[in-house]
Amino acid sequence: MITELIDLYERDFTSDVSALTNIGKRISGNKDIMIQFRNNIQGVYTDSKFIYLPEKFKKHIKPTQGLVAHESGHIGYGSFELAFIKLITNLAKKYELPPLFIKYLINVVEDVRINGINNIKFPGFYRNLRDLTYKMLPQIKSSIKSNNDILLYINLFMEDFGEFQKKPSLGMFSLSEKDWKGIAKVKKFLLRSLNPSASLISCDVLCNILKKYFPKKDSSTMQKGGDSNPYMNSNPRMSPNPSMNPSPHMNTINHIEINSQNKKPKEKSELDKISEKLIDKLKDINLGPEDLDDLEDPDDILNPDGKFSSKDKEKNQNKKKKGNTDETIDEDWTKSENSKDINKVDKENKKKGKNFLNEELDSLFKIAFDLEDLKKDLVPRTQNPLTLDNSIKERKNDFISLKDERIKDEYMKEISALVKKADSAMKERLLILGGEKYHIYQNKGERERKVIDVKIETQKMCPDAMTYIQIKTKYHNIIKKMNLIFADLKNKASVDNFQKKGRLNNKFIKAITSDYQFNQCFTRKINNKELRLLLIVDISGSMKGVKIRAAKIAMVMLYEALEDLGNIRIVLFTGGYDALNILVKDFNEPLKLRYFDKFGCHTTSRQNLDGISIKHESQKLEKKDIIIVVSDGQPAADGGYSLVDAIPDIHDVRKRFKIFAFSIDSQGDYLNKMYGKDWILTSTRNELELGNKMLKFCQIIVKEFYRY
Repeated sequence: MITELIDLYERDFTSDVSALTNIGKRISGNKDIMIQFRNNIQGVYTDSKFIYLPEKFKKHIKPTQGLVAHESGHIGYGSFELAFIKLITNLAKKYELPPLFIKYLINVVEDVRINGINNIKFPGFYRNLRDLTYKMLPQIKSSIKSNNDILLYINLFMEDFGEFQKKPSLGMFSLSEKDWKGIAKVKKFLLRSLNPSASLISCDVLCNILKKYFPKKDSSTMQKGGDSNPYMNSNPRMSPNPSMNPSPHMNTINHIEINSQNKKPKEKSELDKISEKLIDKLKDINLGPEDLDDLEDPDDILNPDGKFSSKDKEKNQNKKKKGNTDETIDEDWTKSENSKDINKVDKENKKKGKNFLNEELDSLFKIAFDLEDLKKDLVPRTQNPLTLDNSIKERKNDFISLKDERIKDEYMKEISALVKKADSAMKERLLILGGEKYHIYQNKGERERKVIDVKIETQKMCPDAMTYIQIKTKYHNIIKKMNLIFADLKNKASVDNFQKKGRLNNKFIKAITSDYQFNQCFTRKINNKELRLLLIVDISGSMKGVKIRAAKIAMVMLYEALEDLGNIRIVLFTGGYDALNILVKDFNEPLKLRYFDKFGCHTTSRQNLDGISIKHESQKLEKKDIIIVVSDGQPAADGGYSLVDAIPDIHDVRKRFKIFAFSIDSQGDYLNKMYGKDWILTSTRNELELGNKMLKFCQIIVKEFYRY
C-alpha cells in the first residue's frame, strides 16, 4: 500500500506533455484540450476533449508530435462536423452496404484529408507521422494481405506511399481498371479540396465504385451482423495511420459518432449545417468519378497540386464535355484579340442551346401526351400497333432521359454551391486557427454558475448519528498509534530561533559590550514552514449513509493525528444549479465539536459541482497548500453540468496546487481525466478503510513536506 502511495505522489507534469498540449490547442482550436498517456490502449484517439496515447509513446517525442497533430486535426478541421450518423444511414440505404464498412471508409477518407491539411500547414509534424508509418509498413503489408483490407490499401494509395500506387487484387476486391482510375480521381479531388464536404462526396463516390464488389444476396446479412461480415475487415489489426486504435470501442471515429448523436442544434457550426444540406442533396443522386470535375472551383481550392509528395505535378484531366463545346479551344480563343466577341457569341450559343433544350422537352412532352390520347382511337392500318407502342416508349424514354439529365444538372449546381460554401468555411476556420484563436468553447449553460459560501452552523443538515466524541472513543487506539507515528516530525514554525553559535544578533550587541550578558545573543535565519491542508468533502445525495459516515470518521482520525502538526481547513461541497460550499473549520481556528457533529448531507442541495467548488476554494489558498478531495462519483448538477464542465476547472487548479482525490466505491476513466494518477480507491465495506488510507497517504506527504 505504501509503495502505491509513493508512486501516486510522484508528479507527472513534464515539459514534453506541456509542449504536446500546446500543439493540440493550436491545431484543434480547443483551449481546454488535454493529453493523456495510458497503459491499457494500443492506438491513439480523441474524443474532442482529450487526446489519448499509449504509454510507450511518452519517450518518443517526434512520432508523438505527429500523432497529436493528426488527432487535433480531426477536431480543428471538421471531422466532428460531418453529420456522421446521417451520412452512414444514407450511404448504407442508398448503396446497400454494411454500415460498419462505411464507417471505416469515412475514417480512411478523413485520415487522408487531415494529413493533407497538416502536410501544408504543419509539414514537420506530418513528416514525423509519415516516418512512423514507414516503420510500421511491414506490419501494415501483413495486415492487408491477411485481411484483404482494401480500405487500408486505398488509404496508403491516397497518401502517395510508393509501394501502393498499383491496382490491387485483394480477394473479392479485384478492381477493374476503370474502377481503379475512378479511385485515383477521387484521390485527386479530395486532396485538392480538403474540406469536409469533399470528404462527404468522396465517400459517396467510393461507395458507388465499391458496391459492385459486395454480393447483393448477402447485403442484408451484412447490415445486421457487422462484425461477422466476411466481406470486410471488421476488426483490423493495423490502421493506415497509427492514430486509429485497433480496438473498435476506443477509436476517434466512434467518438465522432457519439458526438454526432449528442450534438444539440445550438451547438452546430456552419460546417455542420453545410454537411447536413449536402447529405440531403446526395441522397437523391448517384455521383460517379466523372462528375467530380464539375464540383471543383480552380480559384477556391486549398491544395492546387492535390498531392502529398514532391513528385512531378500531374497533368490536369479534361473536364467532362457537354454537347459540342470544346473547353480547351475556348480557353485558347479567349486569349486572342477577339476574345470579348467570341465570349459573347459563346454565351449566346449557350443560351440558345438552353432554350433549344427547353423547347425540345416541351415538344417531347406534348407529343407523348397527344400520342397517349390518340392511341385509343387512331391506329394507322399500314403500321403494326406494337411498332407504334415501341415508338411511343422510345420517345418517352428520350423524354425521361433528358428530364433526368436536366434534374441532375440542377442537383450538381446546388452541390457545387455547397462545396464552395464549405471551402469558404474551411478557409475561415484555418484563418482562426492560424491566428492562434479558439473556435471551441464549453457550453456554460443558461447563466454563469455561482458559488455560495456558508458556515455549517447556518445550514439545515442531515447529520450522521455518530458524534465526534463517539468516533474518537471508539477508535482511540488507532488515533493514538497515528499520533506516535507523527510524533518524530517537527513543525518548523515552532523551532527555537536562538542558538549558542552562529551569526551575531545585532539587537544584543549593546548587552555584550556593556553588561557582558550573552543570553540569546546568536541567531540563525530559518525558513518557517507550515503544512496546510484543505479537506473538501462531497456531501451530495449519493453520499448518504455508509459513505458519509466513512468520510466523517476519516476527518476525525486525520484531524486528531495532525492537529499539532498541520493547519487544516474542512469544507463540504454540494449544490443545485449553483455550488454550495459549507465551511466546517477554517485555517487557524479551533474545531468546534457542536458544529462538526452536523457533518452530513444537506437537506435541500443534493448535487455536486466538483470543478466549480474546488476551483473556488483554491482561490483562498497559499502557494504550497495541499488539497485532498473526498467524493463518490462523477460531477452532475442542474443545467447539464457534467464531467466535461468539471475537467477544465480541476486541471486549472492542478497547475497551481497539489490535489489528491479519494474515491469511495467508485472507479472509472473519469478519475484519470480529472486527477491523472493522483487518486486512490476506497471501499465502504470497511468503514475505517478511507481513514487508514488517508493517514498513510498523509504520512508520506508530511515527511516529504518537512524533509530537511
